[in-house]
Amino acid sequence: MKWHTDKMVYGLLTLAVAIFMSAYTDSQTSSTRRTDNQTEGLSKIGKIASSRSEKITVPIQFTGINTDDYYISGAPDNVEVTVNGPAALVTAAKNTKNFQVSANLKNLSDGAHTVTLKVTGLNKDLTYKVKHPKVNLTIYKRTSSYYSVKTNYNKDAIADGYTVGTVTSSVNNVQIMGRQNAIDAVDSVVANVQLERNTKKTVKQKVTLQAVDVNNNPVDVAVSPQDTTVKIPIEKGNGTKQVPLDLKTKNGNASEFTLSGSVNEVEVKGNVDVLNKLKSVEAVVDLSNITAKSEQEVTVNVPDGAESVDPKTVSVVVTPKE
Repeated sequence: MKWHTDKMVYGLLTLAVAIFMSAYTDSQTSSTRRTDNQTEGLSKIGKIASSRSEKITVPIQFTGINTDDYYISGAPDNVEVTVNGPAALVTAAKNTKNFQVSANLKNLSDGAHTVTLKVTGLNKDLTYKVKHPKVNLTIYKRTSSYYSVKTNYNKDAIADGYTVGTVTSSVNNVQIMGRQNAIDAVDSVVANVQLERNTKKTVKQKVTLQAVDVNNNPVDVAVSPQDTTVKIPIEKGNGTKQVPLDLKTKNGNASEFTLSGSVNEVEVKGNVDVLNKLKSVEAVVDLSNITAKSEQEVTVNVPDGAESVDPKTVSVVVTPKE
């Protein structure tokens, strides 16, 4: 009987141990599954967080055509490309722009065309989208001609009394290139210099050269070289100045007479330095033998250093005081 009891106790203990071990194993498996799921979720979040999208503007490169022989018109200079992918690779692409957007013009003849842009050089882990994947352009057979440069500036901007010396340009002759009908429309190539109002000092200015037609409208051709440096020497010279007229007297006591001139100011012409120092211009009235109101024509004196005065004479009414 005792042996039977011991056998039952041993069996119960074995069953309890088996149940405990089974529960422990299930617990560990569940924990491992949760850990794996968390790791996978964090990995996905990390990938999303490390992704980036950037809009990058790059120039369009034209291939398959000799640009010395053909002129391309109408195509934009640059195109916008949206790049997506790992942040580090997108940042590198944005900073270095180490990829190209090109249009293959091989076997295309003169005339209008629509071409598809191709992106090359991007890392294989990046994706992209071109904002305008197709561009419209026109191909012309290139021709050229040569022109002398004309310099234009507003002469009214030069201060009164200042003169302009010989205007010089670092570029005197240029080549213009483009389609034939545009070349034929060109009347001249000009360097337009912008002057400030009342300019008194020599101007040296870099100017972009421009081809224009007979109506001074720009013509769509290439100009080579594109820029010139224009020098406009400006120096003090002759000018004019309105100066008050100062009536002086001789042969009498001025305090006994009232003098009234036909003008109060005269215009003096001469060197700017002389004019700047000039405060008034004299005319001398002779008071001898004047006993009643009278009028006389007197000469306006030309100041030292000046060239002329206008008017040269003035009428002066002389009235004795009672």
